[in-house]
Amino acid sequence: MKDDKTPFTPDDIASWDYAQIWNKFPVPARPSKEELEFLEKEISHIPHENLLILGSTIEYRSICKHFGIQPDVADFDQSNYEILTSYSKEKFENENFLATDWLEIDDENKYDIIIGHRAINVVGKEVLQQFFKRMHKALKPGGVFYCKGNILYNNEEECFNELLDKWAFAKNRKHPLFSYIEVNLYFYTADKDGYVVYPETRKVVDQLVADKRCSQEDYNLIKMLVSMSEEARFRGLIHEKEIRDIISNVGFSESEWIVLDKDICQNMPILKLRK
Repeated sequence: MKDDKTPFTPDDIASWDYAQIWNKFPVPARPSKEELEFLEKEISHIPHENLLILGSTIEYRSICKHFGIQPDVADFDQSNYEILTSYSKEKFENENFLATDWLEIDDENKYDIIIGHRAINVVGKEVLQQFFKRMHKALKPGGVFYCKGNILYNNEEECFNELLDKWAFAKNRKHPLFSYIEVNLYFYTADKDGYVVYPETRKVVDQLVADKRCSQEDYNLIKMLVSMSEEARFRGLIHEKEIRDIISNVGFSESEWIVLDKDICQNMPILKLRK
């Protein structure tokens, strides 16, 4: 694993594991300040004795530590958990780590809260409804599932080029260019089932710098962050109708879609689903 000071080179392309450079990803690939403030406020107003985090997201674990919650942290690979933990300046000593596939979580009426950042985008299309059913089953009556992910809204077209032109050289940017275009870059280079075709993504990014549509600095970061192999299965594009149909079929009593950080998260709503 490379440290923060070791640059990735062309030889590293398509060779890294996602967790290995997690610390280099900007928002919204990682939870934003506004999202975390929202979740802290939500958690403070509802029961949170039993809380499940899907994945090893440092920021969510930090919230739990703040509230004195001992969360269950479910990740399919313990190495992901250990790598992300190593990036944090905090120590997380009051957690229960579960090395498990989320589809194999078989608890019933256990959790007050479940939190997942882009959980829907790493679950396969063919099992997405099963995933939501599992989360619904695991929640206590009245429990809430907070799930943030990439969604293309009904009657909306991807707008990658428009966002690129708006933000590539904008002087008022608060984040790297990747933050503003990432979601729509994935929309732009996804296959018919919504999975990101990373070789195609890299071609698009290479063309940007060739056409001088972004700075060399932004290009260097973006190229590194889209260097997943052809075998990577990240479903970066999910249509709104698919999600709404699944939520309706699963039977959540309440469904609220919350959009924060609109400049970077317009197509990454937080789904607040109550059992």
